[in-house]
Amino acid sequence: MSFRIIVFSFLLLLLNGCKKSNDVVNQAPSLVTSSTTSLSSTSLQSGGEVSKDGGSPVTARGVCWGTTANPTVSGSKTVDGTGTGAFTSTITGLLPNTTYYIRAYATNAVGTAYGNQVTTTTASPTVYVVGAEEIATPTIYSLAKLWTNGQGSSLSSSPNYAEAYSVFTSGSDVYVAGYEYQGSQGTGNNVAKLWKNGVVTNITNGTRDAQLASVFVSGSDVYTAGYEANGNYDAAKLWKNGVATTLAGGTNTDAYGYGVAVSGNDVYAVIQEYQSVNDVVKIWKNGTVTTLSSPNTDAYAYSIAVSGSDVYVAGTEKVGNNFIPVVWKNGQRTSLLSSGLAYGEAFSVYVVNNDVHVVGYETDGQRDFYRVWKNGTPSTLTGAANSTVEAYSVFASGNDVYVAGAENSNGKWVPVYWKNNAIVRLPANANSNAHSYSIFVK
Repeated sequence: MSFRIIVFSFLLLLLNGCKKSNDVVNQAPSLVTSSTTSLSSTSLQSGGEVSKDGGSPVTARGVCWGTTANPTVSGSKTVDGTGTGAFTSTITGLLPNTTYYIRAYATNAVGTAYGNQVTTTTASPTVYVVGAEEIATPTIYSLAKLWTNGQGSSLSSSPNYAEAYSVFTSGSDVYVAGYEYQGSQGTGNNVAKLWKNGVVTNITNGTRDAQLASVFVSGSDVYTAGYEANGNYDAAKLWKNGVATTLAGGTNTDAYGYGVAVSGNDVYAVIQEYQSVNDVVKIWKNGTVTTLSSPNTDAYAYSIAVSGSDVYVAGTEKVGNNFIPVVWKNGQRTSLLSSGLAYGEAFSVYVVNNDVHVVGYETDGQRDFYRVWKNGTPSTLTGAANSTVEAYSVFASGNDVYVAGAENSNGKWVPVYWKNNAIVRLPANANSNAHSYSIFVK
């Protein structure tokens, strides 16, 4: 009996040893790459699905991409969670009209595995420009205008004065902010207007004078900034989905909202307030107002941009006897005035990939030079020989910098924009003046 027990135990040990030798060996994960969807000329959506973890937990997954075949995680990549299953990746910062190679990846203890390669080419950019076109006959008025890749459309109708000051796109929707005069001449008011895909919404009811200067869309929320009269004074206001919040002014001072920006859960607006001694620049953030400019001198501001934790404002501040173009970063003012020039203003700021783009002008007292400053270094915007130009808005997309403005070469202003300092003229009434005030590129 004891001999049988010994033999049986030996057989059990032998069987257990055989079982261990057949254990599954850990492998790299198995996955596939999703097809791409174009979000804009500089962004795509892709992703993948990890079907097997290879016997070891997937600690990182995402997509990697590049302009050459077989990109790896040593280059550009997203990080989109862990584990098996499907995931979605958003790729930003791409160049328009460029072919990219994309592969999903997944990493476990064994190493990094890649899905199939997907090839896609980003779209050509769509350039949106807004402004106003004057109509001289039979009644003088102006139309709020939107130009899409050079094709103009009127947002307002005769015979009212109207202008469009700001444009923003989100998904397939195009938002334009401005105003239209309504009522009998001399007894009516400017009504703050928001156009979405050409369909207008009255932000104010017309009982008080009002205008919108800026629009910004975040998720499903639409923010607009501007002003509305309040008795003898104007109040700077912010509207979220049409619901107004007073930012400053309206009681004993005039104040105007000129720019709005949203970053995460934070909402910012730049305010210009006309006080009894000096005009000051203020920033409103989530209900808290702080003074940005020195209370001892006059200052004005027209645009705000947020990048990460940094807040930028473009405007002008009086130094000595002259106003100089400036940009504030987190409250610290930097002069943009070139050596030897007298004064100027900055109208717009746009920040992307750590590059700060500002548009405005400076002058020697005889001639104005409209500039684009990139990280403080200016370049000059020009038009035809002997023409005069103006510029008001800047936008950067990929490696391209766009500026909206106007050119006067024959006694009439025509709307234009510049792409990398090369001028593009927009169609307008040849017998009237027209300007472009804002630009957005998607």
